[in-house]
Amino acid sequence: MTTKYGFAASTALAATLFLLATPAYAQLDQQTAAPDPTPNSAQAAEQTNSQPAADSNAIQDIVVTATRRETNLQKTPIAVSAFSQAALDRQQVRDVTDLARFVPSLQFNQQGDQSAVLLTLRGIGNDSAYTEVADPEVAVYVDGVYSPRAQGATILLYDLERAEVLRGPQGTLFGRNATVGAFSLITAKPTLDKFYGNVEAVVGNYDRVGTRGTLNLPVSDTLGFRVAFATERNDGYADYQQAPNIPGINRSAFVTGGKKYYARDQYSGRVSMLFRPSDNFRWNLSAEGFLDKGAPVISLLQTPRAGTDRWSVLADTAPDTDRYSVAVRSTMDYDFSDSAQLSYIAGFSRIGGSTQADADAGALPPTGTGDGLGNAEFQGAFGENRTIDSRYDFTSHELQLKSTGDNSLDWILGAYYSHEVNSIRFDIDQRNGYRDGTFSWAGSFIQAHRQIDSAAGFAQATYHLTDAVRLTGGVRYTHDWKKDEGGRNVTFAGTGCTPAQQLPGGACTQGIFGAYPGATAAELVALLPGFAISNNDVKGDWGKFTYLARVDADLAQDVLGYASISSGFKSGNIQDNAQLTDPETITNYEAGFKSRFFDRRLTLNMSAYYSDFKGYQVNQAVTFRDAAGNVTSSQIVTQNAKGAKSYGLEAELVANVTSNDRVQIAAALQRTKLDELQSVDGRLYNSSLAGSIVELKGNELAHAPRFSGTFTYEHDFKFGNGASITPRVTTHVETSSWLSYFNGDSNPFLNAAATGQVRGIYGTNWDRQKAYTRTDLALRYSPPTDSFVIEAFLLNVENHDIRTSAGAQGAPRYAPVFLSNYQNPRTWGLRVKASF
Repeated sequence: MTTKYGFAASTALAATLFLLATPAYAQLDQQTAAPDPTPNSAQAAEQTNSQPAADSNAIQDIVVTATRRETNLQKTPIAVSAFSQAALDRQQVRDVTDLARFVPSLQFNQQGDQSAVLLTLRGIGNDSAYTEVADPEVAVYVDGVYSPRAQGATILLYDLERAEVLRGPQGTLFGRNATVGAFSLITAKPTLDKFYGNVEAVVGNYDRVGTRGTLNLPVSDTLGFRVAFATERNDGYADYQQAPNIPGINRSAFVTGGKKYYARDQYSGRVSMLFRPSDNFRWNLSAEGFLDKGAPVISLLQTPRAGTDRWSVLADTAPDTDRYSVAVRSTMDYDFSDSAQLSYIAGFSRIGGSTQADADAGALPPTGTGDGLGNAEFQGAFGENRTIDSRYDFTSHELQLKSTGDNSLDWILGAYYSHEVNSIRFDIDQRNGYRDGTFSWAGSFIQAHRQIDSAAGFAQATYHLTDAVRLTGGVRYTHDWKKDEGGRNVTFAGTGCTPAQQLPGGACTQGIFGAYPGATAAELVALLPGFAISNNDVKGDWGKFTYLARVDADLAQDVLGYASISSGFKSGNIQDNAQLTDPETITNYEAGFKSRFFDRRLTLNMSAYYSDFKGYQVNQAVTFRDAAGNVTSSQIVTQNAKGAKSYGLEAELVANVTSNDRVQIAAALQRTKLDELQSVDGRLYNSSLAGSIVELKGNELAHAPRFSGTFTYEHDFKFGNGASITPRVTTHVETSSWLSYFNGDSNPFLNAAATGQVRGIYGTNWDRQKAYTRTDLALRYSPPTDSFVIEAFLLNVENHDIRTSAGAQGAPRYAPVFLSNYQNPRTWGLRVKASF
């Protein structure tokens, strides 16, 4: 089946790309290419990051560091996409969520109460890798320093030399949690030649205002600084619905004004230093700060209630985000000779802050019917998630010794160590109906000290067998230690509110609502009657060798072919209630080619892969209930599936069709399949009942459309004075995809006959993102002097409702109401950038 699919997929995609590129082939021999390369694909970085080609109008060479040394992208035998800052600007990329459209097989999800972005690559990801409870499969690096928390990926992408997305396991050179790939950001460095800078402003609908700026400050021939900043703000997309006008309901408990969900209010600044006292020593040092005062995302009703809009919410918790991050990154390079270099890479980061979010999203409004005792009974439920405080401290050290220059044997040796300490207090309150409803359940999850240590040693070498054939082998040993010391869950263990514990109107005083923020777990229990403590103290350690074997060859002039087998490793996990999860591993088989045609004015890169996972870690939020349907506990649980399979074909094409016309295509065909996993879909069924277990073997993985592609075309209208106007159109196409590994409500219960339960009554549409297209338009004006640029843009022209997640409220007590997080609605704006 795999061979048949791989052949069919490769034939279909190759044929599609050939047909799309045929007009370019016909014209390239008769035209000169534009001096500015196409800006938004792996082959299309800004000329400032490139080497000159033989034809000054050809697509420029791009230097990447995917192999931990500087190499030409087209001669790097890895599936990697690279983007300059100019490329990101032209495609209106503010963060990784915008970048996902332009990278084959890259998808994302947004998490609300932790303000996190969760990446999926080639169908493999983890929608819970945003706090200490889980680690990601896609590693994020900034200037070679690993960024362990998902919140780091939301930092504004500004003043970059380039962004690289490496697809496939990077288990030897990158190692920890680079199971299916790595997202590497390389910030722009100071230069010692001249003073220069730029400033940029963006305005748009939803009162969007953004600014960015860069200043390069050479001090001497050996010392220079670079200062960069970015701000980004816009009003939230989700309007507030009017409070229900029902007898017995306190309307003032609902939010009807103020900051809206999906609002941005972000600020970041970076100071970089380059110190080069001699030709053989360089020190790059940077310090960066980030502040987020915006609002979380919130789930919206998949089917809006009558009289309400899609982008609106009935909220009884006001959104609030107060998050920060600071980071210091250092790289020292010392050249022993023309053929050997020693590098020391070190980093420190701290991410922290607080957030509060409406967890029920107003899915079940209160009915206001009375129980005859002065209390209101309500159909629905109130839920609030609040991070009272969190802090994630991370330090890392890496030592590399590697060859440089032209050698018959290129080699690198390295040692790595990192240390992370996490702490968080996370509160959950649940009530019947709305904020002033009767008490249901509450819990405070206090992790005082959750620690992760990782140590590794690695070696990799490339032997030039001939001038055209190269053999690469690499190995890495990684050992991780994880422990939780003093982690406590403080949850309600009583049977409900007594009359003495009720406020007027029936509200129960036993809720947490961020009470006593400085209290220890023991103090919190003493202050809150009916609550009890469970311990999380646990520790575990895991180690694994990972490897790479690859052959690459120059098949013809400007045509590189390669084939590899590689492995990746993600250590086990520690969970609440002192539980451990086994590690996961991957073995990846890959083949591809990189090619340039017509005096390097067209590039076509393709890769085919087959990935075999063992022990794939999957996460879900599980809520346990008693026989009456009352919540008794809630937590995120990590399980090991037997494994998963992912295979597919990826392609990127760039063509300077004429001197004024440019085309880019990034596309992927993929299939995924989950091996045996038995689990309960807590969104719909009672996790406490063994009868709710389903077998998920054969299900597709989440965020893995079978086809996705982005097509971009732009044309320069040039004037006699040297000015130009450039319209651009970008269309992203995706087939349907699942939003969780449950694949809707389809798999039957394992013991349905014994329990009399049925499954499948809710269908699959609620858990499936239907096929869609998304189009972005832009119009750019460049004056003759290139001193400034003006660009107008319109994003998501179709204003499609594109879901990134699926959830439900109400089940199993009531019929579920389905919700989702969504990508941004239609937006427009104007960008002006001036250089000096």
